[in-house]
Amino acid sequence: MTASTSNPDPHDTHVDERTPLNASERDTTAADYNSIAKGPTDDVHSGQGSDEEQQQVNPPESRENETKALTSITTVIGVLLLGEFISNADMTLVMATTGKISSEFDRLRDASWLATAYTLGLCATQPMYGKLSDIYGRKPLLLWAYFFFGIGCIISGIGPSMTTIILGRAISGIGGAGTMAMGSIIITDIVPRRDVAHWRAYVNIAMTLGRSAGGPIGGWLADTVGWRWSFILQGPLSAAAALLVVWKLSLASPTEGKSIRRVDFLGSFLLAIGILTATIILDQAGRAFAWASLNTAILTSISVSAFVAFIIVELYVAAEPIFELRILRRPNVAPSYLIGSLQISAQVGMMFSVPLYFQVTSQASATVAGGHLVPAVIGNTLGGLIAGAFIRRTGHFKVLLILAGLVASVSYLLLFLRWNGHTGFWESLYIIPGGLGTGFSSAAAFVSMTAFLRPQEIAMATGGYILLFSFAMTAGVTVTNSVLGMVFKRQMEQSLTGPGAKTIIERALSDTNYINSLEGHVRDVVVKGYVAGLRHTYLFSLVLSILGSFIGWTVRKHQL
Repeated sequence: MTASTSNPDPHDTHVDERTPLNASERDTTAADYNSIAKGPTDDVHSGQGSDEEQQQVNPPESRENETKALTSITTVIGVLLLGEFISNADMTLVMATTGKISSEFDRLRDASWLATAYTLGLCATQPMYGKLSDIYGRKPLLLWAYFFFGIGCIISGIGPSMTTIILGRAISGIGGAGTMAMGSIIITDIVPRRDVAHWRAYVNIAMTLGRSAGGPIGGWLADTVGWRWSFILQGPLSAAAALLVVWKLSLASPTEGKSIRRVDFLGSFLLAIGILTATIILDQAGRAFAWASLNTAILTSISVSAFVAFIIVELYVAAEPIFELRILRRPNVAPSYLIGSLQISAQVGMMFSVPLYFQVTSQASATVAGGHLVPAVIGNTLGGLIAGAFIRRTGHFKVLLILAGLVASVSYLLLFLRWNGHTGFWESLYIIPGGLGTGFSSAAAFVSMTAFLRPQEIAMATGGYILLFSFAMTAGVTVTNSVLGMVFKRQMEQSLTGPGAKTIIERALSDTNYINSLEGHVRDVVVKGYVAGLRHTYLFSLVLSILGSFIGWTVRKHQL
């Protein structure tokens, strides 16, 4: 049974969802994109009709075409993996080199801008990729994303000043936004709805491996050949990813409506301003300026005003909105956005705190401390694969959304109860359920989001999902760092008194190497305070995960 060629009701659960998400004949542009592949079960539901009927409907030539289609999908996913790995590795690679870069230019206070600039570039441009790819095609936008990412890395690598390097980071962020957004959009174009989680699992693995490997690789390069090569080497890798796209990725371009006038520039500008100011508040408040300050009040006013103006423009002004807000009223879209964001914030917060724990409590090197994240990566990998296989086999996703937070909560609860400063090998494996739960949610939330959407809404909804996902990662790290700093400072002020106490507290707040240089009673007090701060970050992740599970109950049940 094939999908109806009439206009299907997005709320009709009888629409065949084994066909690619955008394979509706009423939407010729979307159908063009599907010319390279159809799912292996596009035309026949298992168990329907007699053997003779099955042979007539699905002759040997059809089965041969299905095998070729599967090979095509595998090729496309393989092409996307390198770009996903590089763009995600860049995020943590910079964390390992930030201190050396800023110290070389005597601008340690501006070190955070190396990460902030990338985030700003990413968040400001990500919403535009979905609409631009609808107009000009997926493949050209993906190539432009690789170009911006690569050229930004080269600029940062050869930059003669801190300002130039920060500019390069912002340009790389523009490319990173497209790499993540286009990868997800292309998958929804060519993969049957029931198989989306299965194929996205491999992309999620590449993203997680990239985020986990970036830190150790960046630290090793900085210690051996110099931090500049951490950026310069990403240029050729981006070029290689682009060449793979040119060589292997065969996606048809839209044939009509290629006009830049279709882009909602006013809405894009207002959304970018709102996101930029909100990101600056999260990233800089408490460091560059106090939370309760005039700067915070001004930035908050600008952000709120921009978001309100954006809503008005999208609802009443824009002919073709950059993000159709009515999509949020579709079943499962808003809950899926929230669940995916909450779970990734929880895990990123944990992955930020785990290396710090081992650096402070066992004086581990940056490379060894980063290695303790491997169990979380294993959990992510298993979670994504299990969720993909489960959805592919049963067509159910709601149960995974509920289980995701509960499974992840096991990690955060164990860390809170057991990581008290003396952690052995087996206890370091407590972070596996956290990765497992995030793997469940990343796969299931994306499928849940698309379950009731019309084909032409997929790209726009995906762009919004990736944007919120990226913003959630920044928020997770920032809030975790703020909670750690506040609790640690309070603990130190209560435990350390007398001459020199203020200096010790200030230096311990800014440098883990200083903590490792302390000895005796002072070190014991500082480490105990740091562990107390970290324990509160686990509670933060625990609350987010449980909240995500509660929201999972609100998702409308729907078998694909």
